[in-house]
Amino acid sequence: MFSLLLGTLYALAPAVFGGLLPNATYSMNITDCPGYTLGSLQESVIGLTAQLSLAGPECNAFGLDISDLTIEVTYQSQSTLHVKIYDTANQQFTIPESVIERPTAPTTSYTGSSDLVFNYDAMPFAFWITRRSDPDAMPLFDTRASSLPPTPIPPFNASDPSTAFDGFPLVFEDQYLQVASALPYGTNIYGLGEVIASSGFRRDIGTDGGVGTIQTHWNRDGPDPIDQNMYGSHPIYLEHRYNATTGKASSSGVLLLGAAGSDIFLQTPKNSKVSLIEYRLIGGILDFYFFSGPTDAEVIAQYGSIIGYPMWQPAWGFGFHLCRWGYHNISEDIENVAQMRAAGVPLEVQWNDIDLYHAYRDFTTDPVTFPGDELRAFIQGL
Repeated sequence: MFSLLLGTLYALAPAVFGGLLPNATYSMNITDCPGYTLGSLQESVIGLTAQLSLAGPECNAFGLDISDLTIEVTYQSQSTLHVKIYDTANQQFTIPESVIERPTAPTTSYTGSSDLVFNYDAMPFAFWITRRSDPDAMPLFDTRASSLPPTPIPPFNASDPSTAFDGFPLVFEDQYLQVASALPYGTNIYGLGEVIASSGFRRDIGTDGGVGTIQTHWNRDGPDPIDQNMYGSHPIYLEHRYNATTGKASSSGVLLLGAAGSDIFLQTPKNSKVSLIEYRLIGGILDFYFFSGPTDAEVIAQYGSIIGYPMWQPAWGFGFHLCRWGYHNISEDIENVAQMRAAGVPLEVQWNDIDLYHAYRDFTTDPVTFPGDELRAFIQGL
């Protein structure tokens, strides 16, 4: 899927980027990507801000390396930590506030009391998130190379070279971003929707005979395919883990707030003592929110407090709706509703799909199969 995403991007590049990239050449390999070094750190009562500088020569793997980044860490609440890594020049796309309104800066300091703690190494830059309430446990999120399996790791899909892991540096390019985190071996991951996963609600992480997961976020009008990208993108996962030492279980959540096409890998390489998650994006920034839970319900509530809660639904919205693509004419609609009424079925809503359009054009009706006058009379009857 990643090859498909990258190919699509290159095909669109002249139109999207105004033809700025026709002579660019890329190595297609992140092995020599240098990562970043942290400097100019400033702490505040709500978190910290620092600069990240490219730690060596540009690798230009799948795009042009961005030399200067900014990282902002905000202890948003007792249970939510915000880690945002973006290009200092602010040229990369971010989701506008008009689409998803972000929470305002906290007026209370949670740096000393939040259950989530941000830790970092300056060179090469890496960060990891721990629980204040369980400091000896494996971090909830850990980008240190020393915590991840040794590389290179051969492709886990022999027919797709892009499923290899050549290295785990932080890569931040104009059209390729990459970051990976170690996870407990065989941990329980849920989410990364929208998808119908063959493994069920628990995502395949490559243990117990599984092959792992490549979850593509690239919205498309697919008819509910198995293990493939669908109508929406929800790049949040919930992890449920059990601590055998303490005998306690807890959940946490990680949201990557972005709209760029991406592949998210869940994998446990052969002979590895840990599992991993790796994000590969074709644009945007790295805008992470971490939720401490510790219950599943609390993780989802904390997630909702960031992206917004669902709107209130009208009472009729909870009733029985009937819809399909394939009503060939208005007569079928009329007959369908008549049969429902005759059978005493409490039908609340009758939907029509794009069959009713003229040549599938919005704001039209087909003059032969759904004549305007007949359709109007049908609606009045409803």
